[in-house]
Amino acid sequence: MDSETTYYRQLQEHLDKLPIGFPKTDSGVEIRILQLLFTSIEAKVALCLSLGNASVETVRKRLERKFRITFEAEEVARILRDMFMKGTINRSHMEPFKYSNAMLAIGMFEHQVGDLSKEMVELVHQYFDEGFDDEFFRSSLPQLRTSPHMKAIVPEYNIATYDNMREIVRKTDKSIQVANCVCKEGEAILGKPCKQTRDIEVCLMFDAKSYLDRGKARTITKDECLEIINRAESEGLVLQPGNSLQPFCICLCCGCCCGVLTSAKKYEKPAELIAHNFYAKVEEELCTGCSICVSRCQMEAIHIENKKAIIDLNRCIGCGLCVTTCKTEALRLTGKTKKTVPPRNAAMLYLGILSDKVSKQKMMGNMLKLLAGRQL
Repeated sequence: MDSETTYYRQLQEHLDKLPIGFPKTDSGVEIRILQLLFTSIEAKVALCLSLGNASVETVRKRLERKFRITFEAEEVARILRDMFMKGTINRSHMEPFKYSNAMLAIGMFEHQVGDLSKEMVELVHQYFDEGFDDEFFRSSLPQLRTSPHMKAIVPEYNIATYDNMREIVRKTDKSIQVANCVCKEGEAILGKPCKQTRDIEVCLMFDAKSYLDRGKARTITKDECLEIINRAESEGLVLQPGNSLQPFCICLCCGCCCGVLTSAKKYEKPAELIAHNFYAKVEEELCTGCSICVSRCQMEAIHIENKKAIIDLNRCIGCGLCVTTCKTEALRLTGKTKKTVPPRNAAMLYLGILSDKVSKQKMMGNMLKLLAGRQL
Protein backbone atom coordinates (compact mmCIF):
# COMPACT_ATOMS: atom_id res chain seq x y z
CA MET A 1 0.00 0.00 0.00
CA ASP A 2 1.54 3.33 -1.09
CA SER A 3 1.65 6.31 1.24
CA GLU A 4 -1.26 8.13 -0.46
CA THR A 5 -3.50 5.05 -0.24
CA THR A 6 -2.51 4.78 3.42
CA TYR A 7 -4.04 8.19 4.11
CA TYR A 8 -7.30 7.13 2.46
CA ARG A 9 -7.35 3.98 4.59
CA GLN A 10 -6.76 6.12 7.67
CA LEU A 11 -9.64 8.34 6.57
CA GLN A 12 -11.90 5.30 6.14
CA GLU A 13 -11.06 4.18 9.67
CA HIS A 14 -11.58 7.72 10.94
CA LEU A 15 -15.01 8.07 9.30
CA ASP A 16 -15.96 4.62 10.55
CA LYS A 17 -16.10 6.11 14.07
CA LEU A 18 -19.03 8.36 13.11
CA PRO A 19 -22.58 7.39 14.18
CA ILE A 20 -23.15 5.81 10.78
CA GLY A 21 -19.69 4.51 10.00
CA PHE A 22 -17.66 3.83 6.88
CA PRO A 23 -16.90 0.10 7.08
CA LYS A 24 -14.05 -1.68 5.35
CA THR A 25 -14.84 -4.17 2.58
CA ASP A 26 -12.88 -7.00 0.98
CA SER A 27 -12.94 -5.28 -2.41
CA GLY A 28 -11.76 -1.91 -1.14
CA VAL A 29 -14.60 -0.10 -2.92
CA GLU A 30 -14.77 2.35 0.00
CA ILE A 31 -11.26 3.59 -0.83
CA ARG A 32 -12.25 4.28 -4.44
CA ILE A 33 -15.22 6.32 -3.20
CA LEU A 34 -12.97 8.36 -0.92
CA GLN A 35 -10.52 8.96 -3.76
CA LEU A 36 -13.36 10.38 -5.85
CA LEU A 37 -14.54 12.62 -3.02
CA PHE A 38 -11.22 13.82 -1.57
CA THR A 39 -7.91 14.93 -3.03
CA SER A 40 -4.82 13.79 -1.14
CA ILE A 41 -4.52 17.03 0.84
CA GLU A 42 -8.28 17.07 1.49
CA ALA A 43 -8.06 13.56 2.94
CA LYS A 44 -5.44 14.82 5.41
CA VAL A 45 -7.59 17.84 6.28
CA ALA A 46 -10.58 15.54 6.87
CA LEU A 47 -8.39 13.51 9.24
CA CYS A 48 -8.03 16.70 11.29
CA LEU A 49 -11.80 17.02 11.78
CA SER A 50 -14.35 15.21 13.94
CA LEU A 51 -18.08 15.34 14.70
CA GLY A 52 -17.49 18.44 16.79
CA ASN A 53 -16.95 21.75 15.00
CA ALA A 54 -13.32 22.85 14.56
CA SER A 55 -12.10 26.34 13.67
CA VAL A 56 -9.72 27.08 10.80
CA GLU A 57 -6.92 27.71 13.27
CA THR A 58 -7.56 24.41 15.04
CA VAL A 59 -7.38 22.54 11.73
CA ARG A 60 -4.19 24.40 10.79
CA LYS A 61 -2.52 23.33 14.04
CA ARG A 62 -3.66 19.71 13.63
CA LEU A 63 -2.26 19.57 10.09
CA GLU A 64 1.08 20.75 11.37
CA ARG A 65 1.09 18.36 14.31
CA LYS A 66 -0.23 15.26 12.48
CA PHE A 67 1.39 15.61 9.07
CA ARG A 68 4.05 18.32 9.48
CA ILE A 69 2.20 20.38 6.86
CA THR A 70 2.56 24.12 7.34
CA PHE A 71 -0.11 26.31 5.76
CA GLU A 72 -1.16 29.88 6.35
CA ALA A 73 -4.63 30.20 7.88
CA GLU A 74 -5.97 31.68 4.62
CA GLU A 75 -4.93 28.57 2.68
CA VAL A 76 -6.52 26.24 5.24
CA ALA A 77 -9.71 28.32 5.10
CA ARG A 78 -9.74 28.02 1.29
CA ILE A 79 -9.31 24.22 1.39
CA LEU A 80 -12.07 23.85 3.99
CA ARG A 81 -14.37 26.11 1.97
CA ASP A 82 -13.73 24.06 -1.17
CA MET A 83 -14.41 20.81 0.69
CA PHE A 84 -17.66 22.20 2.06
CA MET A 85 -18.77 23.29 -1.41
CA LYS A 86 -17.96 19.79 -2.70
CA GLY A 87 -20.19 18.38 0.04
CA THR A 88 -17.54 16.28 1.76
CA ILE A 89 -17.61 18.09 5.13
CA ASN A 90 -20.12 20.07 7.19
CA ARG A 91 -19.94 23.76 8.09
CA SER A 92 -21.55 25.80 10.85
CA HIS A 93 -24.26 28.25 9.81
CA MET A 94 -22.67 31.33 11.35
CA GLU A 95 -19.32 33.03 10.80
CA PRO A 96 -16.58 32.56 11.78
CA PHE A 97 -17.22 29.19 10.17
CA LYS A 98 -16.30 25.94 11.87
CA TYR A 99 -16.09 22.56 10.18
CA SER A 100 -16.78 18.90 10.95
CA ASN A 101 -16.76 15.48 9.30
CA ALA A 102 -19.81 14.35 7.36
CA MET A 103 -21.14 10.79 7.23
CA LEU A 104 -21.54 9.09 3.87
CA ALA A 105 -25.33 8.80 4.29
CA ILE A 106 -27.15 10.84 5.25
CA GLY A 107 -24.39 13.27 4.30
CA MET A 108 -21.68 13.22 1.63
CA PHE A 109 -23.65 11.18 -0.90
CA GLU A 110 -26.74 13.40 -0.65
CA HIS A 111 -24.52 16.48 -1.01
CA GLN A 112 -23.40 15.21 -4.45
CA VAL A 113 -26.85 15.94 -5.91
CA GLY A 114 -26.40 17.80 -9.16
CA ASP A 115 -22.77 16.65 -9.43
CA LEU A 116 -23.09 12.87 -9.58
CA SER A 117 -21.04 10.82 -12.00
CA LYS A 118 -21.94 7.36 -13.25
CA GLU A 119 -18.78 6.03 -11.60
CA MET A 120 -19.80 7.42 -8.22
CA VAL A 121 -23.31 5.97 -8.44
CA GLU A 122 -21.99 2.54 -9.42
CA LEU A 123 -19.40 2.54 -6.62
CA VAL A 124 -21.98 3.58 -4.01
CA HIS A 125 -24.32 0.79 -5.18
CA GLN A 126 -21.46 -1.69 -4.84
CA TYR A 127 -20.55 -0.35 -1.41
CA PHE A 128 -24.13 -0.63 -0.18
CA ASP A 129 -24.23 -4.26 -1.31
CA GLU A 130 -20.85 -5.16 0.19
CA GLY A 131 -21.16 -3.66 3.64
CA PHE A 132 -22.71 -0.24 4.01
CA ASP A 133 -26.29 -1.58 4.11
CA ASP A 134 -25.55 -3.48 7.32
CA GLU A 135 -23.88 -0.42 8.84
CA PHE A 136 -26.77 1.85 7.88
CA PHE A 137 -29.34 -0.42 9.51
CA ARG A 138 -27.14 -1.52 12.43
CA SER A 139 -28.62 0.87 14.98
CA SER A 140 -31.97 0.28 16.65
CA LEU A 141 -32.49 4.03 16.15
CA PRO A 142 -32.80 4.71 12.39
CA GLN A 143 -32.00 8.07 10.78
CA LEU A 144 -35.38 8.18 9.02
CA ARG A 145 -38.83 6.89 9.90
CA THR A 146 -42.11 6.45 8.06
CA SER A 147 -45.04 8.78 8.67
CA PRO A 148 -48.47 7.95 7.26
CA HIS A 149 -50.27 9.92 4.60
CA MET A 150 -53.11 11.64 6.44
CA LYS A 151 -55.74 10.49 3.92
CA ALA A 152 -55.10 6.98 5.28
CA ILE A 153 -55.93 7.98 8.87
CA VAL A 154 -59.56 7.73 9.98
CA PRO A 155 -60.88 11.05 11.37
CA GLU A 156 -61.54 9.70 14.85
CA TYR A 157 -57.93 8.53 15.28
CA ASN A 158 -55.87 10.92 17.39
CA ILE A 159 -52.50 10.93 15.63
CA ALA A 160 -49.43 12.37 17.37
CA THR A 161 -48.03 15.56 15.87
CA TYR A 162 -44.67 13.93 15.19
CA ASP A 163 -46.44 11.52 12.80
CA ASN A 164 -48.39 14.28 11.03
CA MET A 165 -46.06 15.87 8.49
CA ARG A 166 -48.64 18.35 7.29
CA GLU A 167 -49.11 19.64 10.81
CA ILE A 168 -45.35 19.93 11.30
CA VAL A 169 -45.11 21.99 8.11
CA ARG A 170 -48.01 24.25 9.14
CA LYS A 171 -46.57 24.92 12.60
CA THR A 172 -42.87 25.28 11.80
CA ASP A 173 -41.16 28.62 12.29
CA LYS A 174 -38.24 27.46 10.15
CA SER A 175 -37.66 28.19 6.49
CA ILE A 176 -38.47 25.32 4.11
CA GLN A 177 -36.34 24.18 1.19
CA VAL A 178 -36.75 21.64 -1.58
CA ALA A 179 -33.95 19.91 -3.49
CA ASN A 180 -33.59 17.22 -6.11
CA CYS A 181 -33.50 13.64 -4.84
CA VAL A 182 -29.97 12.27 -5.19
CA CYS A 183 -31.31 8.70 -5.36
CA LYS A 184 -33.64 9.44 -8.28
CA GLU A 185 -30.89 11.44 -9.97
CA GLY A 186 -28.46 8.56 -9.58
CA GLU A 187 -30.84 5.93 -10.95
CA ALA A 188 -31.60 8.15 -13.96
CA ILE A 189 -27.86 8.36 -14.68
CA LEU A 190 -27.83 4.55 -14.75
CA GLY A 191 -30.71 4.57 -17.24
CA LYS A 192 -33.36 3.61 -14.69
CA PRO A 193 -35.62 6.66 -14.18
CA CYS A 194 -38.15 6.59 -11.35
CA LYS A 195 -41.27 4.53 -12.07
CA GLN A 196 -43.46 6.49 -9.64
CA THR A 197 -42.91 10.11 -10.66
CA ARG A 198 -41.14 12.29 -13.19
CA ASP A 199 -40.53 14.92 -10.52
CA ILE A 200 -37.15 14.52 -8.83
CA GLU A 201 -37.44 17.73 -6.75
CA VAL A 202 -38.90 15.85 -3.79
CA CYS A 203 -36.46 16.29 -0.89
CA LEU A 204 -37.93 18.69 1.68
CA MET A 205 -35.72 20.28 4.33
CA PHE A 206 -35.96 22.80 7.15
CA ASP A 207 -33.44 25.63 7.57
CA ALA A 208 -31.14 23.89 5.09
CA LYS A 209 -28.61 26.70 4.87
CA SER A 210 -25.84 24.37 3.76
CA TYR A 211 -27.85 23.32 0.71
CA LEU A 212 -28.66 26.94 -0.08
CA ASP A 213 -25.00 27.95 0.30
CA ARG A 214 -24.03 25.23 -2.17
CA GLY A 215 -26.81 26.23 -4.58
CA LYS A 216 -28.42 22.80 -4.22
CA ALA A 217 -31.90 23.82 -2.98
CA ARG A 218 -34.49 26.58 -3.20
CA THR A 219 -36.72 28.05 -0.52
CA ILE A 220 -40.46 27.44 -0.81
CA THR A 221 -43.61 28.50 1.06
CA LYS A 222 -45.61 26.30 3.40
CA ASP A 223 -48.37 26.06 0.81
CA GLU A 224 -45.88 24.92 -1.82
CA CYS A 225 -44.50 22.34 0.61
CA LEU A 226 -47.97 20.99 1.39
CA GLU A 227 -48.74 20.75 -2.32
CA ILE A 228 -45.55 18.69 -2.84
CA ILE A 229 -46.66 16.34 -0.03
CA ASN A 230 -50.16 16.06 -1.56
CA ARG A 231 -48.61 15.24 -4.93
CA ALA A 232 -46.41 12.62 -3.27
CA GLU A 233 -49.49 10.81 -1.96
CA SER A 234 -51.11 10.91 -5.38
CA GLU A 235 -48.00 9.58 -7.14
CA GLY A 236 -47.28 6.89 -4.55
CA LEU A 237 -44.29 8.20 -2.61
CA VAL A 238 -43.58 7.28 1.02
CA LEU A 239 -43.17 10.05 3.62
CA GLN A 240 -39.79 9.54 5.34
CA PRO A 241 -38.98 12.39 7.76
CA GLY A 242 -35.81 12.68 9.78
CA ASN A 243 -36.29 10.61 12.93
CA SER A 244 -36.78 13.39 15.49
CA LEU A 245 -39.59 15.48 16.95
CA GLN A 246 -38.15 18.37 14.95
CA PRO A 247 -37.30 16.62 11.65
CA PHE A 248 -34.51 18.17 9.61
CA CYS A 249 -35.96 16.75 6.40
CA ILE A 250 -38.91 14.98 4.82
CA CYS A 251 -37.84 12.60 2.07
CA LEU A 252 -40.49 11.51 -0.43
CA CYS A 253 -39.37 8.02 -1.32
CA CYS A 254 -40.13 5.30 -3.84
CA GLY A 255 -39.32 1.62 -3.80
CA CYS A 256 -37.42 1.75 -7.09
CA CYS A 257 -34.87 4.52 -6.39
CA CYS A 258 -34.68 5.36 -2.67
CA GLY A 259 -31.49 4.01 -1.15
CA VAL A 260 -33.16 3.40 2.22
CA LEU A 261 -36.20 1.52 0.90
CA THR A 262 -34.39 -0.47 -1.80
CA SER A 263 -31.74 -1.52 0.72
CA ALA A 264 -34.31 -2.41 3.39
CA LYS A 265 -36.22 -4.59 0.92
CA LYS A 266 -33.18 -6.86 0.58
CA TYR A 267 -33.70 -8.02 4.17
CA GLU A 268 -36.18 -10.68 5.26
CA LYS A 269 -37.98 -8.36 7.70
CA PRO A 270 -37.56 -4.75 6.53
CA ALA A 271 -40.33 -3.56 8.84
CA GLU A 272 -37.94 -4.15 11.74
CA LEU A 273 -35.41 -1.76 10.21
CA ILE A 274 -37.67 1.27 9.68
CA ALA A 275 -39.33 3.15 12.54
CA HIS A 276 -43.10 3.38 12.07
CA ASN A 277 -46.22 3.49 14.24
CA PHE A 278 -48.83 2.00 11.90
CA TYR A 279 -49.49 -1.06 9.79
CA ALA A 280 -52.07 -1.85 7.13
CA LYS A 281 -54.93 -4.25 7.73
CA VAL A 282 -57.42 -5.83 5.29
CA GLU A 283 -61.16 -6.21 5.85
CA GLU A 284 -61.52 -9.42 3.83
CA GLU A 285 -65.28 -9.13 3.31
CA LEU A 286 -64.76 -5.78 1.55
CA CYS A 287 -61.72 -6.75 -0.55
CA THR A 288 -62.40 -7.56 -4.23
CA GLY A 289 -58.81 -8.49 -5.08
CA CYS A 290 -58.46 -5.64 -7.58
CA SER A 291 -54.66 -5.51 -6.89
CA ILE A 292 -54.37 -1.70 -6.99
CA CYS A 293 -52.77 -1.88 -3.54
CA VAL A 294 -50.09 -4.25 -4.85
CA SER A 295 -48.76 -1.65 -7.27
CA ARG A 296 -49.09 1.14 -4.69
CA CYS A 297 -46.98 -0.66 -2.07
CA GLN A 298 -43.32 0.38 -2.23
CA MET A 299 -42.16 -2.43 0.07
CA GLU A 300 -43.57 -5.44 -1.83
CA ALA A 301 -45.64 -6.20 1.26
CA ILE A 302 -48.93 -7.08 -0.49
CA HIS A 303 -49.95 -9.93 -2.76
CA ILE A 304 -53.29 -11.31 -3.92
CA GLU A 305 -54.35 -14.77 -2.83
CA ASN A 306 -57.78 -16.25 -3.56
CA LYS A 307 -58.90 -12.82 -4.77
CA LYS A 308 -58.01 -11.20 -1.44
CA ALA A 309 -55.18 -8.87 -0.52
CA ILE A 310 -52.67 -10.39 1.90
CA ILE A 311 -50.30 -8.11 3.83
CA ASP A 312 -46.91 -9.29 5.02
CA LEU A 313 -46.42 -7.39 8.29
CA ASN A 314 -42.72 -8.18 8.18
CA ARG A 315 -42.54 -5.83 5.19
CA CYS A 316 -45.30 -3.27 5.85
CA ILE A 317 -44.00 0.10 7.14
CA GLY A 318 -47.41 1.75 7.61
CA CYS A 319 -47.10 4.48 4.97
CA GLY A 320 -50.79 4.31 4.03
CA LEU A 321 -50.33 4.43 0.26
CA CYS A 322 -52.40 1.27 -0.19
CA VAL A 323 -55.24 2.72 1.91
CA THR A 324 -55.59 6.00 0.01
CA THR A 325 -56.56 4.32 -3.29
CA CYS A 326 -58.64 1.38 -2.02
CA LYS A 327 -61.97 1.82 -3.82
CA THR A 328 -63.91 -0.49 -1.48
CA GLU A 329 -62.30 0.84 1.72
CA ALA A 330 -61.14 -2.66 2.54
CA LEU A 331 -57.77 -1.38 3.73
CA ARG A 332 -57.09 0.72 6.80
CA LEU A 333 -54.15 1.75 8.93
CA THR A 334 -54.00 0.42 12.46
CA GLY A 335 -51.83 1.95 15.16
CA LYS A 336 -49.18 -0.28 16.71
CA THR A 337 -49.72 -1.09 20.37
CA LYS A 338 -46.28 0.20 21.31
CA LYS A 339 -45.61 3.61 19.81
CA THR A 340 -42.12 4.70 18.76
CA VAL A 341 -41.49 8.27 19.93
CA PRO A 342 -38.60 9.89 18.05
CA PRO A 343 -35.70 11.74 19.77
CA ARG A 344 -36.12 15.44 20.49
CA ASN A 345 -33.86 16.70 17.71
CA ALA A 346 -31.16 15.61 15.26
CA ALA A 347 -28.36 16.03 17.81
CA MET A 348 -30.06 13.61 20.21
CA LEU A 349 -30.78 11.23 17.33
CA TYR A 350 -27.13 10.92 16.34
CA LEU A 351 -25.91 10.73 19.92
CA GLY A 352 -28.39 7.89 20.36
CA ILE A 353 -27.08 6.11 17.27
CA LEU A 354 -23.52 6.60 18.51
CA SER A 355 -24.47 5.13 21.90
CA ASP A 356 -25.57 1.96 20.11
CA LYS A 357 -22.10 1.73 18.68
CA VAL A 358 -19.87 2.15 21.72
CA SER A 359 -19.95 1.23 25.37
CA LYS A 360 -21.70 3.56 27.81
CA GLN A 361 -18.44 4.58 29.48
CA LYS A 362 -16.76 5.36 26.19
CA MET A 363 -19.93 7.13 25.04
CA MET A 364 -19.74 9.62 27.89
CA GLY A 365 -16.13 10.38 27.03
CA ASN A 366 -17.03 10.87 23.38
CA MET A 367 -19.88 13.21 24.28
CA LEU A 368 -17.54 15.36 26.36
CA LYS A 369 -14.99 15.45 23.53
CA LEU A 370 -17.66 16.43 21.01
CA LEU A 371 -18.92 19.21 23.24
CA ALA A 372 -15.37 20.50 23.46
CA GLY A 373 -14.87 20.24 19.68
CA ARG A 374 -12.15 17.62 20.06
CA GLN A 375 -11.53 14.60 17.84
CA LEU A 376 -12.69 11.14 18.82
